[in-house]
Amino acid sequence: MEKKYWNPYFGGVVLGTMLFLVFAIASQGFGASGTFSRATAQLLVDSDKSWLDNAYIASYFRHGGSALNNWTVIETIGILFGGFVSALLAGRLMVRPDKSPGYPVAKRFLWAFIGGMIIEFSTRLTRGCTSGQGLDGMATFSVGTWIFMFAVFGSALIFSPLFRKQWVGSEKKEGGE
Repeated sequence: MEKKYWNPYFGGVVLGTMLFLVFAIASQGFGASGTFSRATAQLLVDSDKSWLDNAYIASYFRHGGSALNNWTVIETIGILFGGFVSALLAGRLMVRPDKSPGYPVAKRFLWAFIGGMIIEFSTRLTRGCTSGQGLDGMATFSVGTWIFMFAVFGSALIFSPLFRKQWVGSEKKEGGE
C-alpha cells in the first residue's frame, strides 16, 4: 500500500500560513533548539541550586519560576504531538530504523547521535537552529539569513557525496562499476 504524502506546494502554503499566524498572535517565530537548553538548565538547577550562579544558566530563570515555562518548550511539545498524530493518520507510524544495504544500523545511530550533538552545540553558539533561522529570517527578509541559507545548501551540495553510502548503501553495483 502506497503511503500518501502532502503535496510540497500545499505544505509550503500551510507552513507559511502557520508562520504568519504565529508571528501575528504570539509575536514569536518558529524554532525549537532552545527547548533542549532550557530542559538542561532546569535539570541542572533542580539537581543543584548553585548552578544559578552561572550567568548563562541563570538567564533561563530571569523571569522567575521554571525554565520550561517558555514558548519554545510548548511549541516543541506541539511539534512532537503533531508529528505523532500526522504519522498515525497517514499510516506511517512505525518503530524501526531506516536501513541501508551494507551499512549497519548501529553505525547509522552512532553517526546520527554525533551529528545531532554537533548541531545542538552549534545552535547554542549561533543562538538558534537552522529551521528557525531559515523560516523566521527569510520571512522577515533578513540579509544574514539569506547568506546563511545559501551557505547551508551550498555546503550540502558539496559535502553530501561524502555521506552518500550511509543512505544508499555501500554495496558495489554489478556490471563493472
